[in-house]
Amino acid sequence: MNMKDLLYPLLAALCYSTNPIMVKLGLRSSNEPLLGAAIGMAASTVVYLVYFFGAGRTRELFAVPQWVGWYFAVSGLCSTLGVMSFFASLQYIPASVVAPLTGAAPLVTLTLSHFLLKEMERISTADIVGTVLIVLGVMLLVIG
Repeated sequence: MNMKDLLYPLLAALCYSTNPIMVKLGLRSSNEPLLGAAIGMAASTVVYLVYFFGAGRTRELFAVPQWVGWYFAVSGLCSTLGVMSFFASLQYIPASVVAPLTGAAPLVTLTLSHFLLKEMERISTADIVGTVLIVLGVMLLVIG
């Protein structure tokens, strides 16, 4: 793995880390977390459509086999429920608590990867130790 391979995960971390702050600022003006989540998801849809149409890749939107589409549909459902829960939680507790709590997601991802992605991914000892350290860090932030 080289530094170029880390560009997308680092960009994702930057974007994800600014998200709770933007949501909290929005909720300060409008105490409607589900409306905020819907606006956020609509904005995401616009970005995806602009990408596909702008890159001339609209054919790919309809070329996905139907059974693969179900994986993406379930993924979208999980993402939507996650965003809704995230916005709702920011209505009640500080962003500095919500962000680390959602940081415990690697524990679920690691577990599901072990059972559902056996043929595609191998979980190493480093993966397990890193995940445990993340969860312990989250617990320390929440308790402390």
